[in-house]
Amino acid sequence: MREKVGIALAVVALAACDKIGMPRVPQVEQAREAVEDGGDRYRTHRACAQASTSGDAMIGCMRDAGWTFVTRGPGYPEADCWQARDRGEVERMIPLCFTRAAPAVTK
Repeated sequence: MREKVGIALAVVALAACDKIGMPRVPQVEQAREAVEDGGDRYRTHRACAQASTSGDAMIGCMRDAGWTFVTRGPGYPEADCWQARDRGEVERMIPLCFTRAAPAVTK
């Protein structure tokens, strides 16, 4: 038991560093985002998936609704999303492949 507590404390300490983030749990992120945006991403994704026949059309539809495709990376869901995008597999572009677009900065 002490060993597990020590490991947990080490992870938290490492996460406090600027270069190392907390471990990601996609299921928790998905649930939190669903609550925060009221399910908007999922409704938009469903509508765009029904209206799109290609990966580019799906990405364009989501972009028009205020969502951007995730940045390429080795983690989940980024790697799976980009593999689906490269292959043009619309059905594999899940809602988690899109993140809320940053609002435009006006001066």
